[in-house]
Amino acid sequence: MILELDVGNTRIKWRLLAADSLLPQNTGHVSDLAQLQRVPELQVAISLARMCSVRGGELNQQIEQWVRRQYGIDLQLAVVTASCGGVSNRYADVSRLGIDRWLAMLGAYRRAGGACMIIDSGTAFTLDVVDAQGQHRGGYIIPGLGLMRSSLEAHTAIRLTAHYSHDSRELGHSTDEAVFNGTLSALLATIALEHRALQAQGSVKTYFAGGDAELLHGFAGIEDSEVVPTLVFDGLDVACPRPGIAERLD
Repeated sequence: MILELDVGNTRIKWRLLAADSLLPQNTGHVSDLAQLQRVPELQVAISLARMCSVRGGELNQQIEQWVRRQYGIDLQLAVVTASCGGVSNRYADVSRLGIDRWLAMLGAYRRAGGACMIIDSGTAFTLDVVDAQGQHRGGYIIPGLGLMRSSLEAHTAIRLTAHYSHDSRELGHSTDEAVFNGTLSALLATIALEHRALQAQGSVKTYFAGGDAELLHGFAGIEDSEVVPTLVFDGLDVACPRPGIAERLD
């Protein structure tokens, strides 16, 4: 079995793959390493372990030590490079590009086989574009829906109703509606503007990931688009390849 880990700022996502398959056997998430060590599904033989992490060195080292102790193998840690899997990184300092964004681009480009736009919306909203030749054209990073709304509460007199959940693009007739509809519309306008520009240059596939993926995908109404929550894990298979598995999704 292959163990994949996606270490974010607030939780650790894990996935198990059979050694000869791209289809996940089990997936889940935990809040910390102690919980990860107690996951029953992970008490199996592991032949390859690989990880994407946006966290600092101490936690990464602890996970590496646990993998070595538990499974007797070294953990492969994905890093951002100048090029990988047909995708070229155009950052002047490639290390400044987030590993989660990089892996999502690798997974999306392999899946699309050409030009693609990747939208990942959680705490932050990121939008990245890869052209048909695999060049990273650049991207946007702006606050996600929750962060935009909480920043208004933190820096103005606005107080939003707890657990408000009516999503709409209509003009608001209350403060809750104005904030929730306005922040949603702001992200959707960003997506639409970039998608129109890309369409004018040819075919492009669009992928949504992150906690708000379903919401944004439903409202965006973009043809040739889909929600793919596994893009970072899919990119791990490109950045940390295993023997005998094709470099593209069937």
